[in-house]
Amino acid sequence: MAGRKSLVTGALEANNGRWRQIPLSPMNILIVDDHPMIAEYLSGAAAKAFEGALVCAVDDLDGALAAARGSAFDLVLLDLGLPGYGGIESLLRFRKAHPDLRVVVVSADEEPTSVRGAHAAGAAGYIVKSTKPKVLVSALRLIAEGGKYFPPDAMTGPDQGTPESRLTARQRQVMVLLLKGQTIGQVAKQLDIAPGTAKQHAIAVYAAFDVSSRADLILSARRSAAA
Repeated sequence: MAGRKSLVTGALEANNGRWRQIPLSPMNILIVDDHPMIAEYLSGAAAKAFEGALVCAVDDLDGALAAARGSAFDLVLLDLGLPGYGGIESLLRFRKAHPDLRVVVVSADEEPTSVRGAHAAGAAGYIVKSTKPKVLVSALRLIAEGGKYFPPDAMTGPDQGTPESRLTARQRQVMVLLLKGQTIGQVAKQLDIAPGTAKQHAIAVYAAFDVSSRADLILSARRSAAA
């Protein structure tokens, strides 16, 4: 019976009672970043993390969506600062178009609310652009083997203040409308923002309260107000 060693070194296969190492298919990685130096840095890290990795780099979301339709990628490294898209909206669009792909957010934003928002939106990981190379390589290997990586301080560190205090003014406006029962479309219309932006703010609200539904948000908000 074969036993997998890792995605990097290969697998073990039984052959007439003997074990021999067989190579696994190389990792196929899509990098989406409009900054050439960052794209090159990520490509180098991917090559170091996975021997023989095949890397494709594009600089906009439309190109990434098109590339993903024609290739079987194992990992997608997605910058949240792409031109024309507001923050997590690019992740939401990519996840909607390709829900089976493991997407790792790459961002200069270190705010815990942003990290938790990406987690709530289905990202397999969140890598800050200032992450040290050794940590980046280890994070990519962990994610490729089925795990998740998010900055520990953002996910488990002590929080200061109430959930509301960790929201921006716009996010608090969205929270109030959600608590009134308005849909994302209604929130967007009332605040005169794009539906994708309204959804981004809603995800940040859910992340701040550590909930995943409107019903849980209402209960959590009541508990917070009573505390």
